[in-house]
Amino acid sequence: MFSAAVLSSAKLVTTLAVYAALGLGACHSDDTAVAKAQTAPPTPARRKAPVAKPVAKASCITTNDTLAGQPFGTEPTVAELLSAGAKVVSRKPFANVHEKGQTDTILTLQHQGNQFEFYCMPEQRLLRRAVITNFRPAYGQRLRVTLDASARQNGGSCIKMQIRDTERANNVSATFSEGKPAVARVEPYLD
Repeated sequence: MFSAAVLSSAKLVTTLAVYAALGLGACHSDDTAVAKAQTAPPTPARRKAPVAKPVAKASCITTNDTLAGQPFGTEPTVAELLSAGAKVVSRKPFANVHEKGQTDTILTLQHQGNQFEFYCMPEQRLLRRAVITNFRPAYGQRLRVTLDASARQNGGSCIKMQIRDTERANNVSATFSEGKPAVARVEPYLD
């Protein structure tokens, strides 16, 4: 029985020695694999192509009678602007070229950073020029809709835009910053 126990323990020792040798060999081969990986030149990582942002056109010109003739939709009047808090900046006399002896007035108003110039006759007041830098008032929002519609007609955003009618009498020009209007100039036709 003693010999059976010794034989059994000898088999156990041999088996353990084989497993130990395999284990050390495995560790040894892992070490060489690690060493090879450390000395091998790194493979370049694949880079994703950057996503191209849409590029705004330098300038766009659109001919559209409606957009050029009614850039605000409903045009702001002197009375509306004054009731909304506009201040009178200047009143300049202007000789009427059609009625001899009649003196009209060029009235300039300032409203929330925007400037409006009206040609005032006894019977009516006509918008002569507007420079819009603040698009928050209702008339500015309506103008922004017009500018956006014109940009869509041009197939995308523009840095500078000009909208005119077929007779090239009414003009709206705008400068954009980051796809949004920064300054717009409205110049309706006046005789």
